[in-house]
Amino acid sequence: MNSSGRLGSEGNRKNKVMGNDESWRAFQEQRERQEQRLIEARMYEASREEELQKAKKKNKKKKKHEFRDDDVLDHRPYRNDRKVPERNRAAKRRTPADMAEYAPSAKRRRGGEVELSNILEKIVDHLRDQTSISLLFLKPVTKKIAPDYYDIIMRPMDLGTIRDKARKMEYKNRDEFRHDVAQIRVNAHLYNDKRHPHIPPLAEQLLDICDRLLLESADLLDDAESAIEG
Repeated sequence: MNSSGRLGSEGNRKNKVMGNDESWRAFQEQRERQEQRLIEARMYEASREEELQKAKKKNKKKKKHEFRDDDVLDHRPYRNDRKVPERNRAAKRRTPADMAEYAPSAKRRRGGEVELSNILEKIVDHLRDQTSISLLFLKPVTKKIAPDYYDIIMRPMDLGTIRDKARKMEYKNRDEFRHDVAQIRVNAHLYNDKRHPHIPPLAEQLLDICDRLLLESADLLDDAESAIEG
């Protein structure tokens, strides 16, 4: 083959290769355009779906009550129409901190009242057990025993009444309790100094025992009274 033939053959090969490259690039560009269109179509569908969902939520409304003839006879408020009473609204405004502060204080006060009641009841039971001293003071004086007793004694008192008051937690401190025991002594002197002089000394001993028991329980009484006072 001469030189001109070889040159022509090489030129044909080069043209063929160049043609193939251009075809490949065209194919790639076409494929990229198709992929881009597909991506855009998917994005559009997603955007459209999102808009539809938003529209549904916006247009969604609560189902209204459908009145019937028998509803006229039912005056009860419907659930959506109920209003919270004013007192309940105020209660709801109370913060957890307020409740936490109130609860221990009330609980502590109640605990103090119970503890004081228990201590005083033990003391009065001890006084009642001293029958050689307390026998005459265990129960209220009856008119059968002393017909004129209530003409002279304006404030009668006895250990049975004191025990009942202790159990009912009527005493708020030891002084109120001691005052009632001391009233037994006062009454004993008022009525018996001239009639039965041997009785007032018994009442004196009863008060002495009471004072001793109160002193022995001073620490416990301090704690109970402190809790009651808050």
